[in-house]
Amino acid sequence: MSPAPVPPARRDLLRAVALLPATGAAVVAGAAAGSHPWRREPALRCEGVVIEADGAVCALSPGTAAVYGPGTRVRASARGSEAASRQRRRRSGARLPESRWAGLADDALADLLALTGPILATQGQPPTVFPTGAVVAGPVGGWRYTWPRDASFAAAAFSAVGLRDEALAVLAHLAEVQRPDGGFEARYTASGGVPDSRPAQGDGAGWMLWAAGRVMADGAGIDELGTVCGAGLVRAVGNLMALTDTPSHLPPASPDYWEVPERVLTLGTAAPVLLGLEAATALARAGLELGVPAQALAERVAAVRNAMERNFAPAWGRHLRRDDVDAAIALVLPPFTRPLAGARTVRQTAAARMHRPTGGLAPGAGWRDDGVSWTPETALMAWSALSLGMEEEGARLLSWLEAHRTGAGALPEKVVADGAPAGPAPLAWTCALILLATASRASDPPS
Repeated sequence: MSPAPVPPARRDLLRAVALLPATGAAVVAGAAAGSHPWRREPALRCEGVVIEADGAVCALSPGTAAVYGPGTRVRASARGSEAASRQRRRRSGARLPESRWAGLADDALADLLALTGPILATQGQPPTVFPTGAVVAGPVGGWRYTWPRDASFAAAAFSAVGLRDEALAVLAHLAEVQRPDGGFEARYTASGGVPDSRPAQGDGAGWMLWAAGRVMADGAGIDELGTVCGAGLVRAVGNLMALTDTPSHLPPASPDYWEVPERVLTLGTAAPVLLGLEAATALARAGLELGVPAQALAERVAAVRNAMERNFAPAWGRHLRRDDVDAAIALVLPPFTRPLAGARTVRQTAAARMHRPTGGLAPGAGWRDDGVSWTPETALMAWSALSLGMEEEGARLLSWLEAHRTGAGALPEKVVADGAPAGPAPLAWTCALILLATASRASDPPS
């Protein structure tokens, strides 16, 4: 089967979208794979972040160095400031690996904390103040927004390293910006508004519930979750039950983490819906009132799992009944869920099909052949590999990520064909995935 048309990369779209009022990513989607003269190779947008003595988070220009206080992104000269004390308090008690990944995880945590509830400096303008728990995707340009998907992974990551208060704050913020129907917009401004007309994405409610399930598995009490974000979880459950209350028991097509319009259901949308329903079942069985009985949730989980196996197996491609495997293959296996029929076989060769010459991974086998690696998908597949006992692959991908940080130690969104970092650095989603991949997870589903 020939590859599906592949649009410009996820957040490369944002700059173009900004120039096209009343449009979303759809306007620039659909270009076929291959080279195009109008596509410029992505460049590094910033080297990392530094937190000044007044608490403002500033993006470092490419090539700019910064000296940090221990364990934070606070400028070393401001180590005695309240900003430095606050960052140290926020990470106090964090459980980070003592393995060779200790430095990688430490940098990821420092950056993720800096991007969560930040006061983002803006050159020549007043700073943008994000509320507590708002996870900003990146520190510059079109990345200065909260994506529910990225935020959910951040909540799970904070919980995985023992920072429960940070995790709960992220979930609380998601509940605050959530739509009345339990779904989410694609992204949010600091004030909780919607910055453009791009369509809502169907995976947000599932990811919120999945994150809440991870937080519970890490030890958070049901009463605690109910107090912080219970109403939001109820709305999310209602959303997923409505999406799957169809003859097929599958949600409709929607944009997913590729950030492009879709006419055919993707695994990147279907899988989070399943994961959210599974988490809701566990939460309900633990005593959280979600408006739907645990047994009814379990029955819906079984129906959705069966529907996914009927419609995505055996190829488990990105799109329904196609062979265009992408990073979403990780979502239908541990550490996310019990293996769906045939998915493990596809996963064995998935990374090789997504491989880039520099050693990282493209978002999927059908992504355009531009040589660019994407760090969130690479980190996701690393976590997947380690959870499945594919130690060599997992270690290789983590080593590649470790080696391709910026000079400031930040994980960029992309790495171009010559090995140089590109896009914003740090990227919150990648930071979260690094923490999840390197944390010890006794609660992962059995493989």
